[in-house]
Amino acid sequence: MACPAPPPEAAAGLPLRLLAWGALGVALHVGLARFAYGVVLPSLRSELGLDYTVGGALNALHLAGYLAGTLLGPALARRFGLARVARWAHAGVAAGALLCALAPASPVAGVGLLALGRLATGLGAGPAVIAIMVSVMAGVAEPARAAASVLMWTGMAVAILGCGLGAPWLLQPGAWRWAFAAAALVAVALAAGFPVVAALPGGPGGGPGGPAGGPGFTLASVASPRWAWLVATYACFGLGYIAYATFAGTRMAASATPLAVVALTWSTLGLATLCGSAATLWLLARPGLRPHALPLAMALATAGCAVAALAGSTAALAGAALVGLGMAAIPALVTAAARARSNAADYARAFSMATAAMGLGQLVGPVLAGALADRFGSVAAPLFGAAAYGLGTVLASIDRRALR
Repeated sequence: MACPAPPPEAAAGLPLRLLAWGALGVALHVGLARFAYGVVLPSLRSELGLDYTVGGALNALHLAGYLAGTLLGPALARRFGLARVARWAHAGVAAGALLCALAPASPVAGVGLLALGRLATGLGAGPAVIAIMVSVMAGVAEPARAAASVLMWTGMAVAILGCGLGAPWLLQPGAWRWAFAAAALVAVALAAGFPVVAALPGGPGGGPGGPAGGPGFTLASVASPRWAWLVATYACFGLGYIAYATFAGTRMAASATPLAVVALTWSTLGLATLCGSAATLWLLARPGLRPHALPLAMALATAGCAVAALAGSTAALAGAALVGLGMAAIPALVTAAARARSNAADYARAFSMATAAMGLGQLVGPVLAGALADRFGSVAAPLFGAAAYGLGTVLASIDRRALR
């Protein structure tokens, strides 16, 4: 069955309103949903009496919903259209975030309502992200798509920076409720603000075949050399970054890191993510360096998680800086690569499959890292992230060679 036809493609250039809407969506669904949770997890654990495993499982439940929503996204868009899916999905995210904000400080009822809310936000975020990526890539002509992807994913960096600057407040008792309430308001704004994509008849990559006239994307394509290494790299990114995002705060708490350094660490992560996006734009403008961008970003994140496993303020700051350099660059590069390897009609399915692989990594990452942290101490979580990123570095290098 054919994938949903995306919105008409836009003329050359960067449509700022569309990019701003996409960046705000990335900031909410990836930045705030992942990293704000990591910041507020210590206070959640304190108020609700959670252990590391339950804290990780609550995030995994959100990510399970995200995985399911990602897989359903193309079919929903095919049936109802991207605009309607975007609005419904963001309404679901708003409802789930509001449930989390209203969770009582009870080990049973509180965890139950948080679980329901986190699941709802994940189910909504999956198709919402599909709608965002397909719309933005359809609204930008081919020469500008890689740059547009990097700019859109910069929303993730802004959200992380906001988490860092707000960490002293977010770590206060009860502040997590206001964080979830703010996320609900952002979701409402995204639901109401779906932009119209300008038309470009016969836009690049919009034909019936693949990007070079070959066959379109099918499920079997995932096992081909053109896709397998890229998808596997993205799965490793999901494992590595979610382990870091979920447990970086608890690692710093276990190391008795001063509150000011905790806030500075999250801010450093956000600033480094912005720098990583800028560096990626610089690499993309140089054809000789462009193939090395993804392996380099994965390698920097590997080193960052390894450093973050060390105790002390210096290690926390240095680890955040290195992890941040690849944090937004990696999904931006994968998003652009998936679009370059598929045509307009197939992109929703191709991106869905790649994101599903990343979602699987996100799903099992918090549970595995949390269980390891309960067994071996908080140091196990960043080491788990380093191992996942390291494997991803190898796979990204293989992908680069496979496409020569």
